[in-house]
Amino acid sequence: MRDRPARHLTRWYAAIIDTLFPVRCLVCGCDDPALKLGMCSSCDKAITALCREPACPTCARGVANYEVSKGLCGDCRDKKPRVDGTVRAGPYVEMMQPLVRAFKYQGQEDLLQFFGPRLVDEISRASWSSRVEAVAMVPTHWRRRMRRPFYAPSALAEYVSKSCHLPLVGILQRTRCGPHQIGLSYTARIQNVHGAFAMRSGVKLSKARILLIDDVKTTGATIDECARVLRRSGATEVYAAVAARVQASPGDGANLSAM
Repeated sequence: MRDRPARHLTRWYAAIIDTLFPVRCLVCGCDDPALKLGMCSSCDKAITALCREPACPTCARGVANYEVSKGLCGDCRDKKPRVDGTVRAGPYVEMMQPLVRAFKYQGQEDLLQFFGPRLVDEISRASWSSRVEAVAMVPTHWRRRMRRPFYAPSALAEYVSKSCHLPLVGILQRTRCGPHQIGLSYTARIQNVHGAFAMRSGVKLSKARILLIDDVKTTGATIDECARVLRRSGATEVYAAVAARVQASPGDGANLSAM
């Protein structure tokens, strides 16, 4: 019983911390002591509904009813992506943005338990799920990795690999750092990542079917470039899975400042 004063002191200290720094919902900012993965119950329900909205099976952009024909939305028919199919945990819309940014930039690793299960569920329901042989992530340059100890695509790739019982293979590397994609037009994004990725030394693919993991897909330029490298090295099918997909598809010349 001698530790009772210590327990009282701990509770008193915790009460002061909760008063001075109340836990708030990442999405709406409300003061809710019963948050679930940083969200209040109201935001959790709203975001769950958002994540269930229909998306193009090829690029994962949100679509309206009857917009997809033969597995392609209007954007996919125009751009002819190198990726055979894409799934997302959710759309990158206003409600989702605080969660994505906290996960991607602020290193809130607990949000892996929000994005991971949703992404695995979408992968399992994809028509190509049983065809995937291995999981790979979209790599970042080593200089950026040193500045960001927690790398969201790596955490997602490990989660998907374990949950789907697929090997995680480090076959891609980023060969140059280059400027960020944020704020660049569609054409500038393509030019920015062209030639920025390569296969790791000694890696050879033979009719491989690869699932690429990334955190956010905006125009798809980065994933498309990785798919180009994989296909040139022998991959016959390339699929993608992302935590969030930016909904807007601005034309060439528009600045894309989301991610």
